[in-house]
Amino acid sequence: MKRTRILIISNPQDEHTKRVYTKLTELAAEPILFFPEELGQGVSLSMSTSDKDTVFSQSLLVQAKQFSLDTISSVWYRRPKLVSLNEYNLSTEGLDFARDEWRATLESVYALLDHCLWVSHPDNLRKAARKPIQLLLAKQLGFAIPRTLITNNPNDAKAFVDLCDGKVIVKASGSGWVYSPDGKEVTYVLTNRLQATDVQHIGEIQCSPVVFQEEVPKAYEIRVNVIGQKVLAIKIDSQRSEISQVDWRRYDVEKTPYTAYQLPLIIEQKCLKLTQSLGLEFSALDLICRPDGEYVFLETNGNGQFLWAEELSGVAVSEALAFLLAGISPSLREAYFI
Repeated sequence: MKRTRILIISNPQDEHTKRVYTKLTELAAEPILFFPEELGQGVSLSMSTSDKDTVFSQSLLVQAKQFSLDTISSVWYRRPKLVSLNEYNLSTEGLDFARDEWRATLESVYALLDHCLWVSHPDNLRKAARKPIQLLLAKQLGFAIPRTLITNNPNDAKAFVDLCDGKVIVKASGSGWVYSPDGKEVTYVLTNRLQATDVQHIGEIQCSPVVFQEEVPKAYEIRVNVIGQKVLAIKIDSQRSEISQVDWRRYDVEKTPYTAYQLPLIIEQKCLKLTQSLGLEFSALDLICRPDGEYVFLETNGNGQFLWAEELSGVAVSEALAFLLAGISPSLREAYFI
């Protein structure tokens, strides 16, 4: 019996990859690990055509084993890193050129894998990461959203703070990561409550845009994992700890329970529709449940972390992802919503 072949485009440090890889092997699938950062180090790509061919044939050489990419049924694009090429001792200009060549080649390979189920395609992930688009789609689908301003204009920021009676949080408009000159991740910018002293120095935002958002009262928060047509929600009791009240990523695990959660059907449908509208097969949505019971959409991450919440709650996100990649559970692109 021919095994389902899944290409996992990731990085060797990612624990999520290791977990899902194990789940896929348990399903008798054939996962192939591809780490683009190792290109040129025994990992290679080839694309070719001839006078008789109507399409490019593609192959991937990993650990002395060659795979035809035409045989891939699904692809999991899980936070790969840029090719390093450190061992080649290239000049700065040479390194930039070589990386640009690899970027163009990889994008071509990904474009030619259009017969596969992508979880999710990098083009869609880039588009889906834009927070204003997320908020507009969520609003169109009937979600409540917080009043939001993205600006580097101090006057607009001051007016927004007054509009919200000073109850404002600030967060990054991009990934939130701060990098060192060598490209390594140094720290992460979390969500913070705007203080009166911050308003006094608000002129400093002119150098870089900031996301200002009306602070929403919380009963608790929900991390909603959409995997194909499956919705797995996890309740995060962030308000039980002063440490995690503003941002649950300031982890206080002992005082912050993580439990399986059943969303109302109408909210589940909105999460599915939003994920599908963004062209994704997986997304990790952050919702707030207000004290009055209303659900408020904050944002979604098309390549969000889930392993820590899975381990704390027992909700089997990695297993659901393996089932989707192996073709056992249905993809979201096949779903039809009224």
